[in-house]
Order: sequence, then structure tokens, then C-alpha cells
Amino acid sequence: MRTRLALFIATGFGSGYLPIGPGSWGSFMMAVAAWWLLGLPWWLYGTIMVGIFIIGLWASQIADPLLPHVKGGTHDSTHIVIDEWVGMLITFIPLFWYDVTLLHLTMGFLIFRIFDTLKFGLARWADRWGSSWGVMVDDVFAGMHAALVFWAALLIMY
Repeated sequence: MRTRLALFIATGFGSGYLPIGPGSWGSFMMAVAAWWLLGLPWWLYGTIMVGIFIIGLWASQIADPLLPHVKGGTHDSTHIVIDEWVGMLITFIPLFWYDVTLLHLTMGFLIFRIFDTLKFGLARWADRWGSSWGVMVDDVFAGMHAALVFWAALLIMY
């Protein structure tokens, strides 16, 4: 039961099994959820984000060894998308100062997907850790990079 629960959580309620870009599907799920979550007080939003991170550490530690990996990799299966959820929540933090609109959510989604795919700087460093921490923290850093660019884009727009 514990293993099934971990797989269900790590794969973003199964969205990580969707074909062609499971990370994008997981990110999309969180973008839809963020429409509602961004209406919460900032402290509750942050608590949920930290909670998902902690649960993601637990779930990915159990799920990662059980899931297939790409190109002979040894960790961070593409089916694990709980890390994208945390990265998206971090990316959307600037929306506490701007309106939550479909345009803004789409911008944040696209910027995060670019940073999550490119994995440069701290995200690349964390991706090499080879543990559940690496699975989760690389997307934390990708989300931080994306949030900074997203914030700058919003500042320029307004």
C-alpha cells in the first residue's frame, strides 16, 4: 500500500504516465490548481508548497527506483512529476503582486518549462545528486530561476 501511494503521489496522481512530455503534463496540472491556490493567503500557499516538497521527497525516494529511466540514467524518472509541482508553485510566487490571469499562468508555465528543460546553473548541479533530494531540488532551483525571469517579465509588462 505504501509503495502504491508513493507511486501515485510521485507521478502527480498519474499525470506522469501521460505520453509525450510527462513533465509538461504534471506542470499543467499544477498550473490549473494554482488558479485556485493563488487565492489563498501567502502563508498558506507557502505551507502547501513546503508540504508538497516534503511529501515529494518521501514519494520520489520510494518511486524512483521502481520507475524506468531515460538513456541509461539511474535516477529522476520522467514519470516523477511531483517535483514539477513544487517548481511551478515557486514560479508563480510573483502572482501575489500581480493579477492571476490566464495570460500570467500561461507565461509562468512556459517560463518554468524552459528552465526545467534546460537545467542550467544550480538546477543542473542539483540534478546530478542522484537521490530524492536531487529529484526535488533541481526543480526548486529551476522554479527560482523561472520566478525571477517571470517577475522581470511582469515588471516590464506593467
